[in-house]
Amino acid sequence: MPYSSIGDRLQQREPWYVLFLFSTLLPILVMPFTNLEGNPIQRLLLPLSVLVMVLIAVRMIPRDLIVIRGWQPYRFYRPWAALCVGVMWLPFVLGHHAAHAFHVPILAIISGFYLVTAIALVLMLAQVRRVNEAVLCLGAAGYVHLGLTGGQLATALEVLQPGSFNLGRMLPGEELVERLSYFSFVTLGTLGYGDVLPATAVAESFSVLLSVTSTLYVTLMIGLLLSRYIMTQQTR
Repeated sequence: MPYSSIGDRLQQREPWYVLFLFSTLLPILVMPFTNLEGNPIQRLLLPLSVLVMVLIAVRMIPRDLIVIRGWQPYRFYRPWAALCVGVMWLPFVLGHHAAHAFHVPILAIISGFYLVTAIALVLMLAQVRRVNEAVLCLGAAGYVHLGLTGGQLATALEVLQPGSFNLGRMLPGEELVERLSYFSFVTLGTLGYGDVLPATAVAESFSVLLSVTSTLYVTLMIGLLLSRYIMTQQTR
């Protein structure tokens, strides 16, 4: 696919970049008020916020973002998004305890979708034709989404291998994904509070990879976008 073709389509999608930034912040804002064993409103907040983010991502990410010898991997992105939306409502519909039996496949589908979306954001940022305020918002959204992806992957690891993380003292009603999303953002920010710690070799390796990925994203992607943005402003 010619660079100019995909670049033109990315330029047309710029109004969605700001919305996507707000949609990535939405799950973080509602997590403190979420309780999958609570009242309907508390159970509704997290899946509804994720639904908004998924819908905007589907509208924003081109299906021909990657073309490998005629094969377009992201043509399956929208069906995967629909599956993701469907499974994430199971705890709300069935109840937290009833949906626990589907915990592993639910996490696998959602975590995979988050990871594929994170890769797509990097590819989009690498192919944008110009850097303006909207593209910078997309870069910031990519960083926030990286934290959410880390939280989902850490949750999946903890469910598959219980005891992977020393979770410390969890607050009443606090969900596992909320606790490990907090750990993910603390790791991304290199804060290292030590209240949530990796407890196995696999979890330690995951933490290292998450930290390295964050550093590379900030230094390479955001640094490149900011320098290109400054150069664009100076040439006007």
